[in-house]
Amino acid sequence: MQRAYRLKKNASFSYVYRKGQSYAHPLLVLEFVPAKGIKVGVSVSKKVGKSVVRNLAKRRIYESFARLIPEIEGEYTYVVVARSAVAEASFAEIGEALRSLLVKAGHIAADV
Repeated sequence: MQRAYRLKKNASFSYVYRKGQSYAHPLLVLEFVPAKGIKVGVSVSKKVGKSVVRNLAKRRIYESFARLIPEIEGEYTYVVVARSAVAEASFAEIGEALRSLLVKAGHIAADV
């Protein structure tokens, strides 16, 4: 994912947690607030696994989200929270989970 889309500051994450809406899936939780432009942050807890597993999960989530950015309607700041089941999930499963959350939120048109 390009650096321009990354959410980095702790205050930004806190703002999304406090003011945002959220949708859940067994693998991921999507939280978002309206904003200018699209920004994405990923939060992976130590409950998911050791650092290698957490970093792999983060890379997969960021890449899955990067592939969906052209389809997103509107501008939002997103925080994707990984649940512990994401450690065993494949790249395709993470992508499907992210897409279903964005469809549920109404940010991507549902495929008919």
